[in-house]
Amino acid sequence: MQTIQQQIIEEIADYLKPYKDEYTKQHFEFKITDFWLSDNIYQVEINGYHKDNYDTEQQTAFLLLRFFINFEYRQVQISNIFLPDFLRYQGLGKKLIYVIFTISKEEHYDLFIVDMVNSFYHRMIKRGALPCDDCDDAVQIVSNTELI
Repeated sequence: MQTIQQQIIEEIADYLKPYKDEYTKQHFEFKITDFWLSDNIYQVEINGYHKDNYDTEQQTAFLLLRFFINFEYRQVQISNIFLPDFLRYQGLGKKLIYVIFTISKEEHYDLFIVDMVNSFYHRMIKRGALPCDDCDDAVQIVSNTELI
């Protein structure tokens, strides 16, 4: 039986693989790094790479997605999600959140997006995410949050 982190990593990798073929002109690649941050917290980072705008022989790195799994509180917390221009407006970010949410829910974990900029926070509230008590930069993703 796979752990929650193995399930999420595998699903994200399967979801992102076709984008490597679709965006060959942009030299899109990704790498997943995961490790124990502490006894109860596991961190996963997905770094993306694409053709540098100034030196087309080089690649520019960017942090596509970072999340933490807190086993003590049974929470998954997405702290970073970023898409370069050529990957935007295709629903890719929402689909990544949905993939994480689906597995989190199956494993009885709550999913939060944390450390949000104000505009993203308000967009997620409009999509049905729940605001967190006593903070204005985190939301909880729930079943009726519109992600797809």
